[in-house]
Amino acid sequence: MHASNQVAQRRSTTFPLDVLIIDGDKGFTRNCVKTIESSAYTVVGANTAQAGLAVAETSHPRVVIVDWNTPGGNGLEILKSLAEREPTAVPVVVTANATVDAAVEAMKHGAFDFLAKPVDSEKLLETVRRGLDLSSLRKEAAGAEAETDASKKYDLLLQGLDVLGEAYSMGIEKKQLLDELTFLENEAKYHAESLGQIKKKERVILDIRNDLAEVDAILRKYDFQKNSLIQVLLDVQESFRWLPRHILNWISGRLNIPIREIYVIANFYEAFSLAPRGRHTIHVCTGTACHVRGASETLTRISSTLGIAAGETDKDQEFTLETVHCIGCCALAPVVQIDKQYYRDPSKKELEKIIKTLKQEKEEPCLA
Repeated sequence: MHASNQVAQRRSTTFPLDVLIIDGDKGFTRNCVKTIESSAYTVVGANTAQAGLAVAETSHPRVVIVDWNTPGGNGLEILKSLAEREPTAVPVVVTANATVDAAVEAMKHGAFDFLAKPVDSEKLLETVRRGLDLSSLRKEAAGAEAETDASKKYDLLLQGLDVLGEAYSMGIEKKQLLDELTFLENEAKYHAESLGQIKKKERVILDIRNDLAEVDAILRKYDFQKNSLIQVLLDVQESFRWLPRHILNWISGRLNIPIREIYVIANFYEAFSLAPRGRHTIHVCTGTACHVRGASETLTRISSTLGIAAGETDKDQEFTLETVHCIGCCALAPVVQIDKQYYRDPSKKELEKIIKTLKQEKEEPCLA
């Protein structure tokens, strides 16, 4: 039996275990174990997904460090299993091949943080510390379900005092903290209203929190460098399909760049959109050849089918309808481009079939 597995067997009786590491890289696992043990935390390493999940089931770890490409199961599968078996555990994803897409996917499935190898020891310990704090809060929340509303309120007040104390330690006054939180809450409301969405307050707050966490993952990719602004905006545009106001304000603060400068860039480049856009874009050519052959009737037909005018996006953010001066397919006039496909004057029946197919693509579960 490997030495690290012996350690795991010997310490698995500690309940709950502070940290579990699930990583196929034995050298990395040993180094992490040594670093974490130096801070007097209990830690176990496992080199396969199956072994790690077995330890999790018996030792109830508070923080689980997972390699995105662990032997026996990828990181996404492990995150899903942990969410079912240990819902209060705090997952942290590590990988030698960090990408924005992987970070976003990990965060969507519950990862608390996303670290690129090699991981700095101080960064690792700081992440573990914050993860343990979050795990404690989760356990308190889970155990408080049977408490009265009054008890929950006072628990929340204690957590608020913790946050306030940490703010003071960073030189942030209470009014400034409350102003910032109020600003973010108002931005969340504005964002939901601008999309025509009616949600409960807690859902609105959670949505904007997830948006900002996703933007942080993008910013982290570029080490929060000011000169990466355009690339950051391009990544945000690709991820969100437009540049929402609350995200631009967040980027302004994170990179310490005046918001007016960001708007100058966002308005200058055609690649950026400051208005919501759909998952699919429909371009109707209105060039000379298409106009002569009935492009206006084609546009009216598509507009009627979608229920939106040119330049608009439907309420579900599925389709954006636009006109262009020339697509470059004059021989097919009048021509319509839907995403990357070209169609010659599609009938209403054909349009309805295309739209239905595209909507069904969204409904199919993504296993990647």
